[in-house]
Amino acid sequence: MQLRCSPRIYVRYLASVQTDNGTGEGTFFDLSATGCRMQSNIALAPGSYLALHIDAPETESPLAVEVSVVRWHKDNQFGIEFLRYAKGDRERVTDLVEGCEAPAISNHAEHEELALSTTAA
Repeated sequence: MQLRCSPRIYVRYLASVQTDNGTGEGTFFDLSATGCRMQSNIALAPGSYLALHIDAPETESPLAVEVSVVRWHKDNQFGIEFLRYAKGDRERVTDLVEGCEAPAISNHAEHEELALSTTAA
């Protein structure tokens, strides 16, 4: 059994998929910095290359993977390996997987709450 090379998180993100044969939609699950599991009704075979735009609600704009490849296929699910990200998006995905984006949101809320408490006192 081969161990995974990076941590993964369970997500349910919508994504647009572009292949040489056209475009479609998919849903991402089990996201890591190096890939994901995707469910889609698009016919993809192992070895197929695709471009992805991932709508993650935690991010201000979609995450773009310029080049990815299908590694496995079972029913309507696919294992996707990310090969090349748009500029800066590898770091955004890594931060998302490692939970760095969520604390930034809660730190902002804590800062506002602290400011309100200080003003009220």
